[in-house]
Amino acid sequence: MSKIWVLGDAVVDLIPDGEQHYLRCAGGAPANVAVGVARLGGESAFIGRVGLDPLGEFMQQTLQAENVNTDFMHLDPQQRTSTVVVGLTNGERSFTFMVNPSADQFLEVSDLPTFQAGEWLHCCSIALINEPTRSATLTAMKNIRLAGGKVSFDPNLRESLWKSIDEMKQVVMQAVALADVLKFSEEELTLLTDTDSLEKAFEKITALYPEKLIIVTLGKEGALYHLNGQKAVIAGKALQPVDTTGAGDAFVGGLLAGLSQNADWQQNDVLVRIIRQANACGALATTAKGAMSALPNQAQLAAFLAD
Repeated sequence: MSKIWVLGDAVVDLIPDGEQHYLRCAGGAPANVAVGVARLGGESAFIGRVGLDPLGEFMQQTLQAENVNTDFMHLDPQQRTSTVVVGLTNGERSFTFMVNPSADQFLEVSDLPTFQAGEWLHCCSIALINEPTRSATLTAMKNIRLAGGKVSFDPNLRESLWKSIDEMKQVVMQAVALADVLKFSEEELTLLTDTDSLEKAFEKITALYPEKLIIVTLGKEGALYHLNGQKAVIAGKALQPVDTTGAGDAFVGGLLAGLSQNADWQQNDVLVRIIRQANACGALATTAKGAMSALPNQAQLAAFLAD
């Protein structure tokens, strides 16, 4: 089993609970992924900054309780923890960022660990929006590859946080070039490739990077993947969603847990099994409010796959 470092933002999500109240839920895509990996028996560690404030301490305690290593979660006394109001309509979500810039945007190169051969690093694009975190993230991606590790990247685009769409595309594609494993939504891939259909977008990205594992999540339809000329859609199971906030992160957690536990993951039959596991994690994560609440453990995943 390989260690999985997850770099980026740890966020407190405020989720509607009736007319008058919000639930305080731990979230942020990288933090969700770290917990998703740990619940499936993987070894995960978080890299990033939160505020030295009650919400930052809440995030640190939450990750520690989930068996995520927080040695490189830095509590910044000068900044505030990222806080997001989540809107829900029929289980679908929207986001309003209440702290900008938040502590996660102040990660420095000096905050990074020393990576080892065989380890994984997972990042998202929020860590690329501003300096110094942009440089720290790109440096981490380069460093772990030089050490003999691998990089996973999920753009998880939040267009409203960028100065311009052009800058977003240019910077995100730098990270795409540094990754070994890429996970997109259909909308993200068409935007980043300047195409108007999934078919054209997938053809363009796989021609650019035939050696990378490229996955496009398709919601209840499952996931489309390509690696070294092999491609297929792996069907998923649909569940009635309560809250889709963490579905993509749960998918990535399931994917990375599988990749890190199987040295032969590039073999097609092994990869199909891992993506099927990731699909199941994504579906299960929609069954409760809060991005982390319904991230499955090993027993829940096994039961769902056996059903």
